[in-house]
Amino acid sequence: MKIISKGTVGGIPLGDVLNSKTFPAFEILPSGRWLAGFKASEKKADARHKSVWMTWSDDQGASWVPAFVPVELPEVSGRVGQAISLYFLALGGSRVLLVINWVDESDPEAPFYDPADESLKDTRIFCSMSQDSGAHWSEPKLINTDTMGGPVPLTGPPIRLGDGSLLCQLEINKYKGDPRKWVHRSALLRSVDEGSTWPEVRIVTNYPDWYFWDQRPNVLQDGRTLINYFWTLDGKRNEYLNLHEAVSSDSGASWNFPTDTGIYGQPGRPVQLDDGRIVLICIDRSVVPVISLWIKDHLASPFTKVGDVFQADLARQDSRYVTMNEAWAEMARFSIGHPQLLHLGGLEVLAYFYAGTKTDHTEIDYVHVSLK
Repeated sequence: MKIISKGTVGGIPLGDVLNSKTFPAFEILPSGRWLAGFKASEKKADARHKSVWMTWSDDQGASWVPAFVPVELPEVSGRVGQAISLYFLALGGSRVLLVINWVDESDPEAPFYDPADESLKDTRIFCSMSQDSGAHWSEPKLINTDTMGGPVPLTGPPIRLGDGSLLCQLEINKYKGDPRKWVHRSALLRSVDEGSTWPEVRIVTNYPDWYFWDQRPNVLQDGRTLINYFWTLDGKRNEYLNLHEAVSSDSGASWNFPTDTGIYGQPGRPVQLDDGRIVLICIDRSVVPVISLWIKDHLASPFTKVGDVFQADLARQDSRYVTMNEAWAEMARFSIGHPQLLHLGGLEVLAYFYAGTKTDHTEIDYVHVSLK
């Protein structure tokens, strides 16, 4: 592993409502442009002011255009809301798809996660399209998720399969006031018209007392095999386990029960290199927060650690044994997280994540790595 360069996303104005920058998103366009996006707020947890911003670089991070809010989201059923995450997918040429999470802010004093009944505020998904490499965006369109029976936070960027169809990744959680036991589900929405409609739901995980959080799927070179990694909590033993892997050989229509990878921590999106090897990024906060790359030769191989791309001079930030409410409280205090990978072609990847020495003051960092 060779680190080619490191950087921090620039072009971001100063201001209290941009102190906390989390949920990073990157995409590379055919022109070579790097799109970068993030959630901004005055503090990380239950902030009053939340927004999503984006910028881009045409010189691999040497300079960035001034960051801006790409779209303003409308009310949903008469309720005001705010945007809490966004993700990009290049569709070819100068066309880009954008998906954005909206969260209900009609009661701004209510917490996003309510420990009283393990519920979330209503969370919806909008999509928008750019025809000019991200400079301008169409009016955002609400994706119909009414049949899912719960809030639907996004878990990462859309995926294009070999047949041209698209997958939008999300989690299905529990509405406030729902008396039923919370069964966490990971799911995918499928579109066959480049994001105009998303009629098909594909369930990835749906197992009582198993919390396969933060799914991180990607498609392999054959265009139909998907691998997916999970931050895994055993709800019966109240214990974080090693991250788990699930595989689909039919474009996400069916999945095996996730299996232990032997790697502890919270995973990011994997990528497959041109030589077929699979690279995974993971953050382990159990001793000090450290972000590492792992690699395997093919799908059936075990992972081997390649090296670290970031290590913080901070104390550990998570616990192995936690109740559900303790886990949510702990997440709110993380100052480093959401590592992801973007394949830059050949044997090069871009690792990106949010990082800071204090919970409510973080930036979006990236590391350009060669895996020759």
